[in-house]
Amino acid sequence: MRDWLKALPALDRNHIGEDIKTVEFGWPIGMPFVKAVGNGIYEVRALISKRIARVLFDIDKKGRMVLLHGFIKKTQKTPEEELELASNNKNKHQRALQVKGMKMKRRRNHKVTNHDGSTFDGFLEEQGIREEAEAVAIKRVLAWQLERAMQEQQKTKQSMAKQLRTARSQLDRPLDPQNTSVTLHTIARVAGALGIRQCFEMLPSGSITISKRLVTSSL
Repeated sequence: MRDWLKALPALDRNHIGEDIKTVEFGWPIGMPFVKAVGNGIYEVRALISKRIARVLFDIDKKGRMVLLHGFIKKTQKTPEEELELASNNKNKHQRALQVKGMKMKRRRNHKVTNHDGSTFDGFLEEQGIREEAEAVAIKRVLAWQLERAMQEQQKTKQSMAKQLRTARSQLDRPLDPQNTSVTLHTIARVAGALGIRQCFEMLPSGSITISKRLVTSSL
């Protein structure tokens, strides 16, 4: 995975990084970003340089998003060989978890191959794009949550603007998934008008694992 990502142009790596972090922060999430492809495997759908990239992943027993395989999609249907590669990497990761979880009742002197990879956060830091990718991902998820709340409450931008005593155009910034310049205060005001509260939590890095074979979330 890591080698595949590194071989891509810098701008493409940025886009893929933003999309993977969006899935991490917004999980569970569906189309247009994620599609289930079978056997507990999902694909992150990313548009890069007029091409279509796919990153296959699963959620392991520890609740981690494990990046299994990445490729440039050239056909409408995901090729079977790409799915097989991802499935093989998933099985290797699961076996590694089982070995790690075994209680050592008997000493074994054989070496066990570790199929865990490096973290995706580590890869983003190495490329110098982690902060930017996370900012875009967080804003996307917040915008989706606000928009979903508006739909559930059948509120329009016009009615929200009236309630907040602001111009309708001022709601474009907090509701635009790509606009990362909006302040937390503005988001909190919009959320408050919808009767919801935004909660933020600081977590350790490395929650995504990229599979050694592919550029991975356990990378």
